[in-house]
Amino acid sequence: MTITSTTWARDSHDLFDYECRHANTKNFRTAADQNSIKMVRQGVEVRALTESETVPSDHDYLLRLQQRDGQFTVFPAEKTAGLASPKRLWMVVRDLATRGHNLNEGDIIKLGRFKLRVRQCNHTDSDSMAELRLDDEGSILKVDDINSEHLKTTPCKICLLDGCEDDYLIAPCACKGSIRYVHLECLRTWIRGRLNLQENQRGSYFYKQLPCELCKANYPSMVEIEGKRVPLVPIPKTQAPFLVLENMVRDTQVHSNRGLHVISLAENKLLKLGRGHESDVRIADVSISRCHATIRYDKGNFVLEDHCSKFGTLVAIKKNRVVEQGFPLSIQVGRSVLSFAVEDGAGGQEENQPVVAEGAQGPVGENSASSPRRSLMQNIFGASAPGSA
Repeated sequence: MTITSTTWARDSHDLFDYECRHANTKNFRTAADQNSIKMVRQGVEVRALTESETVPSDHDYLLRLQQRDGQFTVFPAEKTAGLASPKRLWMVVRDLATRGHNLNEGDIIKLGRFKLRVRQCNHTDSDSMAELRLDDEGSILKVDDINSEHLKTTPCKICLLDGCEDDYLIAPCACKGSIRYVHLECLRTWIRGRLNLQENQRGSYFYKQLPCELCKANYPSMVEIEGKRVPLVPIPKTQAPFLVLENMVRDTQVHSNRGLHVISLAENKLLKLGRGHESDVRIADVSISRCHATIRYDKGNFVLEDHCSKFGTLVAIKKNRVVEQGFPLSIQVGRSVLSFAVEDGAGGQEENQPVVAEGAQGPVGENSASSPRRSLMQNIFGASAPGSA
């Protein structure tokens, strides 16, 4: 196996600039009789350690590569006493042999420094969104006093009408006193207006828990009345196939809480993710390109593709990953990208040198065409590879 490490000189939010012209690149080749190696980094220098060597305390432990029965497997770095917690491994979508990744439920996508989780993939035609999972145990309001006598003279803080003969009075937030209660339908109407939800909507929309404008507590996603659990706001119907993406960022000034992007890909629609105003999922962040990535529905699969973005489109690696011949794999760990490729034969390695570093380079110049990573990208993208001009 050949390994190419490329490290961005800057250390910023664990990002790697795929358009950078100055990066530290180094090549490695494993020997046929080497069972396991550890990839570590100090500053911008990446090293390969044998299985018996201890990771120095001033190094970052990136990952471990194991060879068994001619098969190469990439393992996340083990948590080691005295070392910083290992970073998550991210698969680089643009370097895949197919140039795209088939999304599955539970996949975590990273665009720049922004993360999205694939919460649901719906392939079949459906007239409802009943399967949209909103029943978070921490956001269920149980209503037990619907027949209480004092509610008959309690006003709703939205419509100001007394009683609950035609509708349920609920206390969905942390407000106290005379503004505690609100009619369920009054609250639903207010939330629909804020989220711009339409009852006959069959396209795409954004759903999130809204906070009360007075006490700032988030409204629940589900309401349980007389043992029956229903969504606080009925979910609009959406035409299949559709995809549900969950924001993984919360409690910031830009994103007050997690939200769900429910997007229909019917009629061969191409879903665009990016910073531009034409994007279906618009993310206002400086690390996001205007058209960062796309998702298309092809032969029963939701295919994620990178759009030559500056900071890359990544998918979290949740388990050990096997590298097969003919299917090179690039993994980003913080500001380093490690590219793995399986070759025929052992490459004539000496027995006393199980890991050989060859072609070690300093910063790659602006006109340099010798970068192995740039050559790999040019093989995939052609002459228009990012940073190849």
